[in-house]
Amino acid sequence: MGYRSDVAYVIRFETAEQRDTFVELVKHRNDGMSEAIKECETRYEQPIITFEAEDVKWYSDYDDVKAHNAILDWSIELYPEAGYRITQMGEDGVEESNQGGDADDIWDYIYTSHSLNTDFPAIKSTTEE
Repeated sequence: MGYRSDVAYVIRFETAEQRDTFVELVKHRNDGMSEAIKECETRYEQPIITFEAEDVKWYSDYDDVKAHNAILDWSIELYPEAGYRITQMGEDGVEESNQGGDADDIWDYIYTSHSLNTDFPAIKSTTEE
């Protein structure tokens, strides 16, 4: 992705019990995943885990990015019926990927939009009458 990116992902499990078990397993690992899961939100009624960050350096060779990607991969490895969606928006555009699960089920959690906003000052006449 570009120099700075906005990143979000969601992992959806079949049950909240699966999600909670997965979170506990990750917390007890002795690697970067145990730190990365602390940056995620897990307290939902729905069986999901979410992550979002704005204006971050999201390079695949960075340890924290590797840890978040490992969380995504491990969720599918342990729970093949789970699924995730990750969206990265940077200077180079938008990259999106889905893995496992029902893509339609998690599509609505993360979306991108393009907008142009302005707040121009009021125009005053420079001609005298």
